[in-house]
Amino acid sequence: MSDPHLGSGSSANPNLVLTLVYFLTIAAILIGTAVYFIVMARITDPEVRLMELITTQREVQHLIDNLSSQFSNFWRLPLRWRSMKPYYTHQTLSWIFILALVASVVVLIVALALDLAQVARISTLTYVVSLNALFMVRQHLYYIRRTYLTYDAEHYLVLDTTKFYYFDWSVFNVVQLGILVIEFLQLLSFPIRDLLDALYLSKNQQLNGNSDGSNTASFIIGIITMFANLSSKFYVIQFWFLVSVIGCIVLVMTVIHTYNVMRPHRPIAIYWVKYLLPLANLLYLPMLVMLIGSAACLSKIGTEDASDSSSGLLRCDSPSVVKPLYLALTVVAYTAGYVILTAFVTSFDRIPIKGEIHYKSQGVAFLKNMSMLLSIDFLLVANSYRHIRSILSLVIVLSMVCFNINTQPCFVEQINYWRTYGFCCILWVALIVTMLTNEDSTLSDTGTGGIVSALAVGAVILLVLFVTIRCIWRAPDKGDSNEERDALVSNTLTDTEMVKITKLPTA
Repeated sequence: MSDPHLGSGSSANPNLVLTLVYFLTIAAILIGTAVYFIVMARITDPEVRLMELITTQREVQHLIDNLSSQFSNFWRLPLRWRSMKPYYTHQTLSWIFILALVASVVVLIVALALDLAQVARISTLTYVVSLNALFMVRQHLYYIRRTYLTYDAEHYLVLDTTKFYYFDWSVFNVVQLGILVIEFLQLLSFPIRDLLDALYLSKNQQLNGNSDGSNTASFIIGIITMFANLSSKFYVIQFWFLVSVIGCIVLVMTVIHTYNVMRPHRPIAIYWVKYLLPLANLLYLPMLVMLIGSAACLSKIGTEDASDSSSGLLRCDSPSVVKPLYLALTVVAYTAGYVILTAFVTSFDRIPIKGEIHYKSQGVAFLKNMSMLLSIDFLLVANSYRHIRSILSLVIVLSMVCFNINTQPCFVEQINYWRTYGFCCILWVALIVTMLTNEDSTLSDTGTGGIVSALAVGAVILLVLFVTIRCIWRAPDKGDSNEERDALVSNTLTDTEMVKITKLPTA
């Protein structure tokens, strides 16, 4: 039986093309990163290189300390009510989500053993949501208490008061801008895919046929975002690749940590960990969304949505796919991958260089977790609850917009401003999708041309609004400076300067 998502008359297999692009992109990113740092190491003066290595080692050590503090805070769950003081809300919510996790695991095992498809689907959704909610609560508590956990109050006081209005066009910043654009397209793809699926269903119901336009759009989205809509054969390849990668990450972390604990006087140098951060940020959503898509597809086998060819991100209905084994491995791999990757990308809290595009870790934590909730909403919530799914997506994206405006997670004001524009565009698309997909008649009456026009007009209006506000509001001159940050970076923070920092506003 042919996959309906394969375009008719196509000489090339879209699944093969998407899979090749997926692996070639990862290979190109890895090789490009390695070549860049090798070349920079050769052309940099040895003394400058030595100073950079010392600085990098210090920054990575700070990252490892933050990572250790996060995991320590994650596992410290008091049982007695008195021990929870003064964080009663965080500790109570944590225990509620832990109980939900345990209950969902038990129910999932029973459902897989008894082949209860609908129960397995609900328990999978409950587990993933509970895990994300638990980690978000523990991270929020960590950021409240991190001054006491890391004993580095000066560092975080400076981070809270550092702000730049302009950025430099360095190679590092260009890479960061590229990651931002890809992240925007990845988040935008969720409501767009939901709209394409609704169009696909509407055309099938009315015309009983041609979906080549929807398939072409889905193929292009898969190429750009690395969220591939694959058939069962290629799903198995990517699944085992991701499980192997996450297993290797866990193994390497365990070996390095064990060795350094056993031989503290001759530890393994880990300065290279810093260079993995751009890769982790870039591949964060593709890796975890692939696992969410796997859980969504496997949990739909045996339910009404399984027969819907437009449902989900992947195709996993091959006889070679053993549902209990694959679903169990997906849950385990997602748990390990989500916890490790999220903690890793949110532990790098170094003080940025002037003009460098860098982010506050609490901002990264919130936006990454919201991105995962958005993917869970679109992939794990059943199509029969499409209207609830659309409303939830509006709430999630709106919270991202409000957070970005209020918190200013990037140290560069321009990035925060235009990132807010990106989130507003996603919110506009999600709003259009919510209005159109709840009623098939509304979707069919509007038509593809009307939908594209509504999306384009909204994006243009938002762009004009943001440009106008930007022209009216003028940023300070490029001569802005941060004496407190420079003093801390050079480790010359005097008592007078410390008093000066403590008097700065923390908002």
